Amino acid sequence: MPIKWDPRFSVDNVAIDIEHKLLLSLLNALEVVLRNPHEKDSLRFFIDQLHESAKDHFRHEENLQLRYMFPYYEENKKGHDVLMVELDVIRDEIYKFIEKPDTSQEEADRMSKKINHVLRDWLVEHILKSDIKMKGFMNDAR
Repeated sequence: MPIKWDPRFSVDNVAIDIEHKLLLSLLNALEVVLRNPHEKDSLRFFIDQLHESAKDHFRHEENLQLRYMFPYYEENKKGHDVLMVELDVIRDEIYKFIEKPDTSQEEADRMSKKINHVLRDWLVEHILKSDIKMKGFMNDAR
């Protein structure tokens, strides 16, 4: 089931909110592609886009936090570091999945569940518990 943007996710910074929306959209796209395990080029494209977009977003968010002396910077950065490790593992697993000559829908479903559990839950929780603390610190910052 796709994650829909919820106003509760907003940190009142247009650039960061747009980046969060992009990450959620890429997760949703990745899940859709996993419904058809033979769409390997699309699967590679979306996991690579998610990985790069997350890396760029975290860098941008952390730079803003430092510039505006966000008091929860260290906690937020640790969360980003954990997600990037998880994302690296998932990307490697998806690459292995792609390289297999014959992949089943069952394998794709297992991969989708893992993505759901690790990335979706983590990302939404991270936005709602950590990133939300940015409200009021850098509303118009870019």
